[in-house]
Amino acid sequence: MRREARLRITRPGFRPRSRRFLAASVVKAYPLHPIRRAINLDGAWEFAWLGEADLSSLDPARLRFDEIEAVPGVFDTGIKRYGARGTGVYRRRVPFPAPAGTRLRLRLNGLGLWGRVWWDGECLGDVELPYSGYTFEITANGADCHDLAIAVDNRFDAERTPLFPPYSDFYAYGGIYRSIELEELPPLRVERVRVQTLDLDAARVGLEIRLGGDVPDELTLRLAFDGDDGELVVARPEGGVVRLERVLPDARPWSPDHPELHTVTVTLAHDQIIERFGLRTVAARDGAIWLNGERVRLLGINRHEAHPQLGPALPPALVAEDLQMIKALGCNFVRLVHYPHDPIALDLCDELGLLVWEETMGWQLGEREFLSPRARAQMVDQARRMVSDGINHPSIILWAFLNESASDHPTAVPVYREISQAIRELDPTRLVTWASHRYERDLCWEFADVVSLNFYPGWIHPTGDWSTPNLSLIAPYLAEKADYCARPGLEGKPLLVSEIGACGLYGCHDRARAQWSEEFQADYFDEACRAILEEPRYAGLALWQFCDTRSYVNTGNIRVKPRGYNSAGLVDEYRRPKLAYDVVARRFREARWGPFPGSGSRTPSGGAREARARR
Repeated sequence: MRREARLRITRPGFRPRSRRFLAASVVKAYPLHPIRRAINLDGAWEFAWLGEADLSSLDPARLRFDEIEAVPGVFDTGIKRYGARGTGVYRRRVPFPAPAGTRLRLRLNGLGLWGRVWWDGECLGDVELPYSGYTFEITANGADCHDLAIAVDNRFDAERTPLFPPYSDFYAYGGIYRSIELEELPPLRVERVRVQTLDLDAARVGLEIRLGGDVPDELTLRLAFDGDDGELVVARPEGGVVRLERVLPDARPWSPDHPELHTVTVTLAHDQIIERFGLRTVAARDGAIWLNGERVRLLGINRHEAHPQLGPALPPALVAEDLQMIKALGCNFVRLVHYPHDPIALDLCDELGLLVWEETMGWQLGEREFLSPRARAQMVDQARRMVSDGINHPSIILWAFLNESASDHPTAVPVYREISQAIRELDPTRLVTWASHRYERDLCWEFADVVSLNFYPGWIHPTGDWSTPNLSLIAPYLAEKADYCARPGLEGKPLLVSEIGACGLYGCHDRARAQWSEEFQADYFDEACRAILEEPRYAGLALWQFCDTRSYVNTGNIRVKPRGYNSAGLVDEYRRPKLAYDVVARRFREARWGPFPGSGSRTPSGGAREARARR
């Protein structure tokens, strides 16, 4: 079997000799269109700060651009505008000659919180969803160089950006978080190739080749796997889609222990696409999660895209370092919170062998958002975009939405039903869940494949009194929730702890192990891991959290946010490990090779057995 290169870098076909990634050279996440004419627009852009300007009459041609800002980057962490809220406009000249009438596509991979895009003075449209990728199609006017302007507004607006309410427990940065690309579209093109594992033992896959442009009744394409010469296929598209089934020779399944990856290349006369995928199945049954036919226990952590200076605009090298630190911790699982993450992160999870929970925006939303047609449409739209973009990543096993929202309110039921149905219509092969802190009151569990609970016993609630040591509250509380989830209707669904943790300030030490010290935090995580991993009902956990992240300052709950940070990270905001990092690494190492609670069988680290498991 020809093994595909583990990372796209500047020289096509380059194969790293080491497992340590050359992430700084990454130029594009999968899928790739190697023969399309394209330009990456990252770099230094002209910038105009407008503050509280009215966007309804904004005309970029009349602005004075007297600053420079980086793309990707944020505009509210530097000394000039630290913490500012308002509108900034980015502008650059784009050298891209094309004959008049040629179709072009502009892709923005994520910004925040809201954006508007102009091309040669014409408004192309708005970006309404923070962190989500958007594309805009353009008809070339024959000019050699073009003006591109993007307005970005990081003000909170309940009508315009209802999925990001003020004072969520993560900071709302303003800027263009991720890369921007422009490409020329051929008249007939391959938009995506979806690969689905049909039979793991036989290495049989189903292919959905989605075409765009002028699609004929019949066409010839070349289909190749893992860089081989491939075969010519004469196909008759139905609704712009070609459906095929093939068997991969010498294929191996993807798992955390053995993250085997394959590529499929589809070539037309004037276009080509390379998609990457892995052979694997996932299922939820008998209170457990099954990967490739083998029960797997999830040992994981929550991760934000966050840095004090960079905000969520993390360079690939830092993303790679974060995920390698998570893997070195002993994790086989990462929950990417609380929004769709950079596609580069998903590529790296595929390569490292990290199972992924990917989720949409929505932190503690409630009745107001559930009853808003605009908010509800955005919830469904972002879920569909997330699933469509991530469909071929073998690392993703859980689609999720609406963290800690009011799933106990009757208005939530139709919303949760609609979002879960939208996800399953696009992808019936993965599991659906959400992180709930409504517990027994949650009205929506019928729509979930996995029951996921956030709780902080001994830290947030319950905390006991002066006579009760906080750590003694953890195990009884976990047992209580496990008993609840054994009731009829829930007993067959896997139960995950999607958040648990406590804060510790980096460098704060105390012999009495006082709260906020690294010692107390280490003790807390030690006891939390022990209690969860010894309880048979729990299928896994995601600790809160990987690194300290900026929250909000000068609000009513600032007393629990020293420095304006959520300090529950196992490492601080600059990735310096606290005592808890090594404590968790020891617990996860023991769990990785120990038996499942209540059984004599060894805990599989990632579903290595090559057996078929179908939902």
